[in-house]
Amino acid sequence: MSGTIKIQGYWGSYLFGVLLIATVAIRLVILYSDQSNLIPATVAITIFALFYLLEPVLSPRLTWPWHVYLALQTGMVMVLGNMRPFLDVVGGLFILLSIQATRSLIPKTALIWNILFVILLTSTMILGAGFVDGIVVGMLIVAIGIFMVSYELLYTQTKANRDESQRFLDELKTAHQQLQEFASQAEELIAANERSRLARELHDSVGQMIFSATLTTRSAQLLTEKDPSRVLEQLDRLQEITEDALSELRSLIEQLRPQA
Repeated sequence: MSGTIKIQGYWGSYLFGVLLIATVAIRLVILYSDQSNLIPATVAITIFALFYLLEPVLSPRLTWPWHVYLALQTGMVMVLGNMRPFLDVVGGLFILLSIQATRSLIPKTALIWNILFVILLTSTMILGAGFVDGIVVGMLIVAIGIFMVSYELLYTQTKANRDESQRFLDELKTAHQQLQEFASQAEELIAANERSRLARELHDSVGQMIFSATLTTRSAQLLTEKDPSRVLEQLDRLQEITEDALSELRSLIEQLRPQA
């Protein structure tokens, strides 16, 4: 989806510009083939074309002032527009400048440039083709320009929305990963607390029982020599202690088993 938007957006308007420049160049060669203005017109359209064609390559690498770029390109269009005989398709180049200004500048600055382009376009058309024809052709070019600029704005907004959605998705992925890490740490902490609790219980209960069993065994050994009749009593006590210890151990082991 993003690849389709990219082709239909930026590169769509870019290819439109290439075709438009090619049209102006062909018209220029035909119109000035036997005129002295052929060389300067060719130089002007070549400069304009080179800057336009290299713009996708230079823009990511250079922080060039766009006002200088637009001023230079506007100058080339004005040179072509003031040559005689009048080059009737040169006004279309203002559409490309308007698209680039809209794409690269903040809205307020882009609007100022676009107003300037409309004024220069109308003046060029009137001076070159006469008042009536100049107004008609100028309005036609302006209408096409508005359509192309609106298309560019729609693409730019779509791209901005897509980038914003991608940013939110990345943030959600990061948050999800952090939650997983927190959950893992919480599980480890719970397990550590549970081990500590079981260790305390072993020490407090089973350990005490084993200690009692040890004392009882020692008592039975002493009574064997001094009072054998009481040995059986101690052995019963020892059996009771060991059974209680075994029961406590079973209870602790049962707590260690994973729940279903």
